[in-house]
Amino acid sequence: MGLFADKEKIDLFQPTESETTFYIKSSKTTIRLDNKFLRISRGGLNNAILQGLDGEKSILLSTITAFQIKEPGVTTGYMQFIYPGSSDIKAGVWSAVKDENTIAFSKGEKSTILEIKNAIESKLK
Repeated sequence: MGLFADKEKIDLFQPTESETTFYIKSSKTTIRLDNKFLRISRGGLNNAILQGLDGEKSILLSTITAFQIKEPGVTTGYMQFIYPGSSDIKAGVWSAVKDENTIAFSKGEKSTILEIKNAIESKLK
């Protein structure tokens, strides 16, 4: 058994029945939403450089106090989740894309971001 032998992959965050999954292709980000959690996981080299290899971020829905959406234009758009202990990004897009609580998206993905926004709002009622 070598150092780089195939290892069994263990999924630490098993999908639930009530889960909805969204994928943002431009930022290689998967968003999973169930009745209790918003889970954000990222892939790709750019995400590894900007945010490190941080695995999956889980945010308890009941703790979300706000979210901010910046429409894509000349720069990329983003959706940032704010909850106690998180930091609100005020330094622009570059700081936002490095934030673990932010999802970057392109113009063509605006409808998916609105779906995510509506799904979160419906679960927070």
